[in-house]
Amino acid sequence: MTHLTRSALVFALMLASCRRREETSSSAPAPTAVPTLTPAPAPAPAPTPQTGPFGLPIAIPTIPGLPNFGTPQPAPTPPANPGTPGAIVTETAPLPPGALEPDGSFALPFLEQEAQYLIHTLAANLDPNHRARVANIPLNFMNTLTEVNAAAGCTRGGRAFMVATAAILVLHAATAEARAVDEIAGTHLLQDYTDRTVRLVTQEQMVRGLPDGVVPPAMAMNPQKLARQRYLYDVQIAFILGHELAHHYRGHTGCANGAAATPQQGDFEDLERAVSSLAPLFNQPLELEADTWGTVNVLDTGSRRTTGRWTEDGAVMSMNFFERLEGLRGSSPLLFFVRSHPPAALRRPVIQLWSSQWRAGVRPPVLSAPQGGGASPLPFPLPFPLPGR
Repeated sequence: MTHLTRSALVFALMLASCRRREETSSSAPAPTAVPTLTPAPAPAPAPTPQTGPFGLPIAIPTIPGLPNFGTPQPAPTPPANPGTPGAIVTETAPLPPGALEPDGSFALPFLEQEAQYLIHTLAANLDPNHRARVANIPLNFMNTLTEVNAAAGCTRGGRAFMVATAAILVLHAATAEARAVDEIAGTHLLQDYTDRTVRLVTQEQMVRGLPDGVVPPAMAMNPQKLARQRYLYDVQIAFILGHELAHHYRGHTGCANGAAATPQQGDFEDLERAVSSLAPLFNQPLELEADTWGTVNVLDTGSRRTTGRWTEDGAVMSMNFFERLEGLRGSSPLLFFVRSHPPAALRRPVIQLWSSQWRAGVRPPVLSAPQGGGASPLPFPLPFPLPGR
């Protein structure tokens, strides 16, 4: 092939290639200008998922003649000045004489006195029908550090009672003090105390407060620390007592009828049995109902306080602590409270859901409280097994 022929062939190939590029570019869409970046519109709110009773994420069928469990009725008026969860709130009321130990922890007599104040305040803020059921139920204390528990029940003579152990009061007083110090000083006492208590439980030792010396002397009597410490103790114990109170006025125990309590022989043994591993367990859905009503009772009461408004923070704080212990479910009496209640991973969302509903002015459906105890308030079985049974 001559040089001229080769040049003509190359030129022909280049011309054909150019024509193909022109055809391709003519068939492609015209380029568009780069749009100016503008803020994206806010996404539409996701539809509220249908939930089952007490916030459980299950679909509940409509049952003729029964209310829709997943659609609570709105309250007549939304709560005034609802508290904000997570806010640093303190209790401004002065501590009574003898409330403090030299190291800045709360003395056990004060813990019991404060619990009595809390239970009376919670009961006073119930609706009239519920309040009448629990008007005369005494709160008793068991001086034991080997049973972390609070309970509602009936004596063998049919008298309603509530009981809390020294261990559950001391434990929550310690977590309250540890968190108060952490918030002020930037320490990690709550985490350290939780780890230490978990180790003690595995060794089946008694529950104790914060170890000696972990709170610096200059911090021990700090007024800001003490005010926050009292608030955190109150909101934790208020939820625990509100939960147990709900077992009575919701009819789970079957003996709360407003009758005056008259201690009789054998009652002490019944109290001991109620906080021990010999006590019969409530049906687990009833525990979730008690969480629901206990949460609402705490928030109702807190919204009417002029200072230190209560939120669900105490309940969530307790759930966080007990979740750490749930991996140790076993024979230790220290873990009976954990074994006798649904897992914290199930209880916490129920608490948080109804706290959110409460702030929106929505309350749990008011159904007739089941009587006799032991029966589920639901007219159908749950579609999944609940741990702990």
